[in-house]
Amino acid sequence: MSITCDQLDSMLPDLFSGDLHPEDEETAAEHLATCDHCRITVSDLEQVGDLGRRHGRLELPAQAKVRIRTLLED
Repeated sequence: MSITCDQLDSMLPDLFSGDLHPEDEETAAEHLATCDHCRITVSDLEQVGDLGRRHGRLELPAQAKVRIRTLLED
């Protein structure tokens, strides 16, 4: 079964928490194998998560928060 980028986006919280159903994990993996945009997004989110775990809570400048929100809304 093929999914869209928006569908994968809605699966990300469960994917990162390990709560994604195995069938959905397979579907997500298939999409990531063919979609550079989503693969980069997932990689970036993994890196942010790793940084957070290593360095604790980070306080971003207000301008950075606005830029991140803008990028996520696109």
